[in-house]
Amino acid sequence: MWDSFLIFLAKHPFIVSIILVVLAAIFLYFGRKALKYQMLSTIILITGIGIGYVLHFRWDSFSIHFLDQNLTNFREKDILFIGDSITCEGIKPRGFITKFSSVILSKNIVICEKGAITSIIAKNVKTSDINYEPDYIIFQSGINDFLKGHPHKKTLTEQRDLETEIKKKFPGSIAYFLPIHPLSLNQQQTKDLPNIPSVLANVWNGFEKSFLEKDGIHLNAKGHTFLTKNLLKELSKYM
Repeated sequence: MWDSFLIFLAKHPFIVSIILVVLAAIFLYFGRKALKYQMLSTIILITGIGIGYVLHFRWDSFSIHFLDQNLTNFREKDILFIGDSITCEGIKPRGFITKFSSVILSKNIVICEKGAITSIIAKNVKTSDINYEPDYIIFQSGINDFLKGHPHKKTLTEQRDLETEIKKKFPGSIAYFLPIHPLSLNQQQTKDLPNIPSVLANVWNGFEKSFLEKDGIHLNAKGHTFLTKNLLKELSKYM
């Protein structure tokens, strides 16, 4: 329940901020001669400022709502996201899946497992209990294969097997592979990451190291915003 509340805050930053400011103003106006109402108004206002700070500086929840593009074709679609921890992080308040659904009102389903290599992700797809076909599927894999030193060729083969498993499980859905984003790992060569061909090959163009967490692997709030904006931009060419 708490997670749902945080997701609601992240999806509706303007509504939440405005409601708290209006409530504070109402209590201040009608109870201006009563100390308890003045205190309550102050508490609400401070809470609103605190929430606004988190929404803007920690989750980057406001900027995604200023997209300058037509999102009509995305409205009210069922979208299945499949992957490892990148996908799992996406459903958190600052995550790209949360930001995605906050602007296009999509119904999102997720199959993910932190630390999963490509073959495990394919197994999760095969054993999932999702019994209907979503409109679109966005899947990603390969980071953990790379980190564990799996041969490049083997990972590519397993990514194709994952794609085949997805199409077999959901034959009526349109699936798009999300390539691995640029990593920042000093101890490893990350120039050539294992990515099967994808229409989303350009989704990471313009990506900066400042969009990564300190571990050099996972996306921070701005990284999730970047992914959401570019994902919508690229997908709009095909939807």
